Amino acid sequence: MKPKSEVLKNSIDITTSNGKLLLEDAKFLFDFDRFSTALSLAVLAQEEFAKAFLLQLVEDDALPWLPEVQRTMARHQCKHLLAIVMEWLPSIDWDTFLEKHRERAERHRLTMEWIQRRSDRYKQGDFSSHPEDPEPTDPDIPFPPDVADALNIFRHEEVERFRRNGSPWTDPEWAAGKARKVADGFLDRRKQSALYVDISKTGQVGLCPGLITRAEASAEMQRAERLAEAPDIFSDEYTKLKDILPLVFENLIDKE
Repeated sequence: MKPKSEVLKNSIDITTSNGKLLLEDAKFLFDFDRFSTALSLAVLAQEEFAKAFLLQLVEDDALPWLPEVQRTMARHQCKHLLAIVMEWLPSIDWDTFLEKHRERAERHRLTMEWIQRRSDRYKQGDFSSHPEDPEPTDPDIPFPPDVADALNIFRHEEVERFRRNGSPWTDPEWAAGKARKVADGFLDRRKQSALYVDISKTGQVGLCPGLITRAEASAEMQRAERLAEAPDIFSDEYTKLKDILPLVFENLIDKE
């Protein structure tokens, strides 16, 4: 059963606040040239923002509150995949917010007027298509390849692995690029290498915190700052996401 709205909103606020605190700590350590710890905290902050994003999708009925979905919040790769989606979504821009709201309202008005015209024609027994009066449509919002891959991996590999008798897609060739690297643990290993010294089978030092550079830490902090910005839940991109996710998870719901 989906949690109450006030419960989800409170969890979103607390999780987001914790992510911002982790990011603040990362910036503090970065200023003292502690680049490795700054990087690890920045990635942890990203994971918190992604967790809050998942809860927002549940609040908006885009994701089902199923045990399999809940368990993804504890798996780092799942949160890193959601972060790819978050980077695609526009953040709230108050300078253009009202303009976008007016555009959406105008599209809604045109659609309602078209529905009324069609209804009037039906009442008169006119069921022809009327190509001179096409149905108004929302802008076509395609998913970038990395975002599409991230969503598919999240559903068909990560969530599926948590299902009893689940069947995760196993061919790594069906999705590549950034999403595949994240799903294979690239970012999580990088975070771990910023905290721990890896010792190889020969006893030699492998990856270790001392190898993390200023540029690498700065890049992850900038990414965390981007994710800290609230996504515009009224944007066309977010609307598209809310429309497609229930279809992607429909099969999972039917099996429960």
